[in-house]
Amino acid sequence: MNISKETPSESRAPSLVIVGGSNSLLKHGWADKLKEIHPNKNYVTNLSIGASTSAMGLYRLLTCADMPNNPVILWEYALNEANYFSHGLPVKVLIHHTQWLFEICARRGYRVLPIVLYNKSEAGSAEQVKYRDLLARTFAAYGLTPVDASQLWRKNFGHLSVDQLYADNPHYSVETEFPSALAQTVLQQSRSAKVPKCGKELERRFSGKDLQIVFPNSGRSEAFANRILKCDIFPLGADLHFNLSGRLLACFLIASRAEPAITFHSDRGQKGPYSVEISSKVDGPVRQLKHLLLWSPQDPPLEARGDLFLSAQPSFGITPMLQHTMAWNPFEEGSSPGSGGVIGILAEVGA
Repeated sequence: MNISKETPSESRAPSLVIVGGSNSLLKHGWADKLKEIHPNKNYVTNLSIGASTSAMGLYRLLTCADMPNNPVILWEYALNEANYFSHGLPVKVLIHHTQWLFEICARRGYRVLPIVLYNKSEAGSAEQVKYRDLLARTFAAYGLTPVDASQLWRKNFGHLSVDQLYADNPHYSVETEFPSALAQTVLQQSRSAKVPKCGKELERRFSGKDLQIVFPNSGRSEAFANRILKCDIFPLGADLHFNLSGRLLACFLIASRAEPAITFHSDRGQKGPYSVEISSKVDGPVRQLKHLLLWSPQDPPLEARGDLFLSAQPSFGITPMLQHTMAWNPFEEGSSPGSGGVIGILAEVGA
């Protein structure tokens, strides 16, 4: 990104890169307001994807071809990850991906400002899910101070009821002044954002390791583009091969309403089958960018020693594994796959 002729106010306002969920994509939401108040709206890059976690943030950061110089990464996944945790995703998986995102930022010298949002049900309750406590510990471990939406609401917007603050359970209303105030707070605190730093325990955990986004090297790709993303996808009609020596963490895909279940396998074992379908009963785009998180503390990542395969999996009447935001509309054997496909996988490589 070429930047020239900065005014004094622009030079004090850093380039901002947002990675988050649907609250960061709302029309007239906090991210839109941030663009409005930034001295140069071209300094705000929004890489957010709805209904996603830090794993998607890793994909977006690692594949971003136009990263600005010396950016501040605005991390906004707390609300989504609390929902994934509530729907059965292990907290250690969610936190591990978040730690990897902070680790990647540290290695690249990116400053990070976490933005912590809450569901309506959480805002109206004195209790918090276990994920929230471990997330706070993670921020502390990396020396990061978040912008906390709940604290901002209680301090400056106590006159707004929970029903006024929210449009629905996972989305803040854009009809109040709260999104503007959140944007103002984010812009102000972004100026003092820090590069993540960790202690010896986390340093040892990631020492000698790295992350890679690996793409299929077989199969026929098709171009996909919308207002958020432009990439190649690989339909699920035939086996796909990946050159990989490492551990499989996640898969990124364009999901549709009619796809076969998929299974990953290497010479070390297999994972699956997983559904890669979105609900046929929910309104919205017929194709959506999704991710699968492919491991747990009880079921470690699948290892590959050079070759990883992804196969369409006949269901034989068995319901595949369903992760949060996915569905299963039984696929008729012998029918053609839908209009979705695989984009790539996230792998941990090294020691």
